[in-house]
Amino acid sequence: MTNHNDQQERQDPREDLAEEGLLSPLIEDWRAIYMANYAPWFGLARDVNRYATWLFQEHQAAGNGGPANAQAPTAVRMYGRAINAFVASVMLAERGMAIEAAGAVRAIYEVGFWLSLLATDPPKALEALEVDQHDNAIQREVLLREEHPTDAAIIAASFKRQEHHAAKLAKRKSFGVKKIAQTMPKRSGYLEYRLVSAFYGHLSSSSLDGLKKRSSTGGVTNILGPFEAEIPTALSFALDAMLRSTRYFEVMMKEGRQPDRLERAERALSKLRVTT
Repeated sequence: MTNHNDQQERQDPREDLAEEGLLSPLIEDWRAIYMANYAPWFGLARDVNRYATWLFQEHQAAGNGGPANAQAPTAVRMYGRAINAFVASVMLAERGMAIEAAGAVRAIYEVGFWLSLLATDPPKALEALEVDQHDNAIQREVLLREEHPTDAAIIAASFKRQEHHAAKLAKRKSFGVKKIAQTMPKRSGYLEYRLVSAFYGHLSSSSLDGLKKRSSTGGVTNILGPFEAEIPTALSFALDAMLRSTRYFEVMMKEGRQPDRLERAERALSKLRVTT
C-alpha cells in the first residue's frame, strides 16, 4: 500500500486481513489512505455526486398528479437508481474493492441508455419497460415449473400467471440493452458498458486475473483484495457513466441553471485520465 503521508509500510498488509478478510476494521483505516492517495479522483466523484443529488431533489416531484409510470416520474426513478449505483461504486473504491466498484457501474450505463430513449421517444421507452417486465415474468414462470415438475398445484398456478403476462405482452418482443443503445448517437457509452460487463461485471478470465498476486519469483498467490492500483480505473468508469446519465436527465428535465457544471466535470475527468 502506498502512503503519501509517511505512514509506516508493512511488508504485506494483507496479513492483517487473515481472519475477517475485507470486513476487517483495518479496511476503514486504510480507506483514509486510499482517499488521500487518489484525492483528485475522489474529490471529483464527490463533486459529481453533490450535483446529481441536487438535481434529483430539484426534480424528484416531476410529474406529480399524473400517472405513476409516466415519462417524468419514471425518469426520476431511473436517475435515482443511477445515483445509488454511483455511490455504491465510490464507497467500494474507497475501500480498495476496485473490481467490485467497476462491476457496479454497469447499472449506471444502463440507466443512461434508458434515459436517452425516454427523452427521445417516451412512448417507445415506456412500452419497452412494460414489455421487459412481462417477458421476465414469463421466463420466471418457466423456470419455476422446471424446478417443480411434479407439483400439479404449483404448475397450474404458474400457467395461470403466465397466461396473464402473455396476454399483456401480446407477442411484443423485449428490446434488450444493445438495441436500446443502438437508438442513440455514436459514442453512446455502449463500448464502455461492454468493457465493465466483460471485465468486471461478469465472471470471466479477465475478472479472475484481478485476484492473482504475482511474487518476485514469478509465482502466483490467490488474494481477495484490496486492489489499490485499480481504484482510478474503477472511478474513471463510474464517473463516465454518471456524467452520461446526468446529461440525459438534465435534457429530460430541461435543467439549465448550472450550464457549465457537467462540462467542468468532464474536463476534469479527461485531465485525470491523462495524468494518472
